[in-house]
Amino acid sequence: MLITVQKEIVRATMKRQPVKNETSTDFFIGYDEQDIPFLILPTAPGLLLEDECYGISFQRDEFNPYKYHLDTHIAPVDLNRIRMFIDHLAFFFGPDHNMLNSYLQASGYQAYVCWSEKKQGEMIRETLMKYGSVSTKDEKKRYSDLLSQLLGS
Repeated sequence: MLITVQKEIVRATMKRQPVKNETSTDFFIGYDEQDIPFLILPTAPGLLLEDECYGISFQRDEFNPYKYHLDTHIAPVDLNRIRMFIDHLAFFFGPDHNMLNSYLQASGYQAYVCWSEKKQGEMIRETLMKYGSVSTKDEKKRYSDLLSQLLGS
């Protein structure tokens, strides 16, 4: 039951367009079935399935089992495969989330924000074109629903 509530909180918080000036307090870490922690990233609605967000796995330091490093690959994370979510980020990112704040200002995350904005814009344009080319009410409703999802409304 608790994991269901946690998943809904994460989904409600993270299913949004990422922005260049993120605040570190809006992030979560999720542990998958193999106890691999993932930093869950804001994911524009419509880019992935409803129960997916982009994320980055943490890699354990081979010489210090209490030290983790963020991987460099951003990949889809199925929220249904996460067994626990936490929002206490100090263990991974230090006091005041200093290392997360540094990551959010770094070129890798900023490139992710730009890519996400571009990808969402492309999907909106494609959906509008498809909406204009269909004639049945069912098809129009399908594209209308997709547009609502992409626009976050």
